[in-house]
Amino acid sequence: MVGSAAGGAVVSLVLFAMSGHALARPSATSVVMPAIGPSLAGAGGLVAGALVAWAVSRPVANAFRRAALTMMAVMGTALVAGATLPAHQMAGRLGLAVVAALCLVVIVVARRVFLGGAA
Repeated sequence: MVGSAAGGAVVSLVLFAMSGHALARPSATSVVMPAIGPSLAGAGGLVAGALVAWAVSRPVANAFRRAALTMMAVMGTALVAGATLPAHQMAGRLGLAVVAALCLVVIVVARRVFLGGAA
């Protein structure tokens, strides 16, 4: 859950930062360039979700189970990333900020629930 939220936060924050720039809008001269930014945001989010899930699942001794938890986080990140498109279409940059804020709330709540607020 934390890995998915971390990856989703990365995707939505990168898209939020990009949405005001020229790469976020298609131009008549370049068809490929506008796709690079969102692709990199998605890939970065997937990597961030995997790394966070792998780090959080450190207490799990079995590497196979740890890898399975990491893959579930990657799939969860993909689901959250899929929610960024409708959020951006409905509310623009504010929608992306709301998705990022929800991801951060999930991280904080999961930390308090599963770790008891420990540092």
